[in-house]
Amino acid sequence: MILALAAGARAEAPALIFCAGGKEVFRATAAELRARPDARVVDVADYFYGRRKRYRAVPLRGLLTTAFGASWAEDTLGEVFFEALDGYRSHAKTGDLMADGGWLAYDDEEVPGWAEIPKERTRPGPFYVFWTGAEQRPRNGFPWPRQIVSIKKGMVEDEFPKAVPRGAAPDSAAARGWKIFRADCISCHAMSSQGGTVGPDLNEPRGVTRYLSKKYLKAYIKKASAFRHTKMPDFDELTPRDLDGLMSYFDHISGLTGTQ
Repeated sequence: MILALAAGARAEAPALIFCAGGKEVFRATAAELRARPDARVVDVADYFYGRRKRYRAVPLRGLLTTAFGASWAEDTLGEVFFEALDGYRSHAKTGDLMADGGWLAYDDEEVPGWAEIPKERTRPGPFYVFWTGAEQRPRNGFPWPRQIVSIKKGMVEDEFPKAVPRGAAPDSAAARGWKIFRADCISCHAMSSQGGTVGPDLNEPRGVTRYLSKKYLKAYIKKASAFRHTKMPDFDELTPRDLDGLMSYFDHISGLTGTQ
């Protein structure tokens, strides 16, 4: 009985799933990552904890090469998606993920079972990506996804075709808004049921600009913390032109799908 229970516990160890071309290509448990020759204890100024932390981790670039093959990074404009337990999906350009400094943690060296992130009451395990470079932060194209369950190769346009502003001229305000939404918003928000699930869908059942004023929307997007306690970050860096572009993008998608 004891042996059977132990075997069951081992079977339930979470595995990180890697997918490409619509199918699983690799998986790894924490024990398997620990056995890799490139596994290390890494000290980092942690972006979320606001202090130095130590993790057991493997180099992200090396792990992605193991999972996707030696040629995975040849398409520098391709993208990699990190899916979390709650459905949050962050993504980054392949070229950025090739940079030195990226690590995938499989254990907290200091606290068994992972330390709780202050103010959030969440833990970053079972798998967590972090970066050791001082400028390697999310706003610079380097994701810090937590609670990762899968990693997938793909393109945003292929993953979320309903969110693409078809027919918008490349130099249009709608295209400019799509570029911003693609980079900063789609990880949390869906358009027509395609995208993140942390925040509300912004196009179904009605387009967001059809029931909220654009003046309010622009103010809220720029500084959500001034309106309510929310997980949504402030986007102080967005200019009036950027915000106008987002409104045009919302209008364009609403017009395409008829969610007037």
